[in-house]
Amino acid sequence: MQPGDNTANNSLIIPIRQESVTLLGAEVIAVQLPDGRIGATLASLCEALSLHPASQARRIRLDEVLTGELLDVQIATTSGAQTMGVLTAWAIPLWLTGIHVSRVAEDKRAAILAYKREAANVLYRHFSTAQQIAPPSTLVPAEPIERPVAPGEDATLEAWRGYHQAMIAWLDWQSDMAAWRSETDARLDSLHSEVESLHEVARLVPELLERMGPATLSPEHQATVQAMAKRLHDVSGYAFSTIYSDLNQSFRVGKYSDIPDAQWAQVATWFQQRIDAAEKRQNRKEGNATC
Repeated sequence: MQPGDNTANNSLIIPIRQESVTLLGAEVIAVQLPDGRIGATLASLCEALSLHPASQARRIRLDEVLTGELLDVQIATTSGAQTMGVLTAWAIPLWLTGIHVSRVAEDKRAAILAYKREAANVLYRHFSTAQQIAPPSTLVPAEPIERPVAPGEDATLEAWRGYHQAMIAWLDWQSDMAAWRSETDARLDSLHSEVESLHEVARLVPELLERMGPATLSPEHQATVQAMAKRLHDVSGYAFSTIYSDLNQSFRVGKYSDIPDAQWAQVATWFQQRIDAAEKRQNRKEGNATC
């Protein structure tokens, strides 16, 4: 088992297809599962984005939505079959949404954003492309073999020999046709399952986006809020509870950590205006005291 690939109590799944897929210039190991779902190994995704597989696996297992989408799958490698964690395609954008881009190396930020937009689509397109089903080597569709007609009772031994040989060829052709039809039906069933999975993903996306909501203040911004609140407290004398209460009310949240990160500029401005006003009042008081 690859480091960071272990998942929580999932039964081992053997994929019906495993292929190397190019995702925005990087190779990842992708699979199609028996139920039609598409996915990629977490290890190969993390390697492409320079993320740590073990920490990402832990984070996924702690998410009530994502934990069921990280599956134990048997992957063929150069050293033999190995059990690896595979993240289903529709869950990849949701997983990447939880990564704070500000903590990632500058040269990988664009890749993470691109994967959020395109990774699932690339995987679905790859496996949705129907493979050409090669007919059996003994089957010549343009020249079907007709069932031979038995010779008369007075036919020669050579005629009966030819009849039985032709009957064997006809039976072999019938067997090949049945096998080809069975394989074709199985491929069609797999494609139908995949289409149903795509419809399910499309149905779940609005619900997931609504549940996720906008990204809230990053840990770095929250730390800055605390530092600015202390500065405002020092220069104004306002109690911390008053400062945070006014901040939450201004941005219509229950606690400041729920403020959307997209509003960080407004949060910084909110603090700076109050700190500047408090410093001016403090300077005027000091000026009056010296007069």
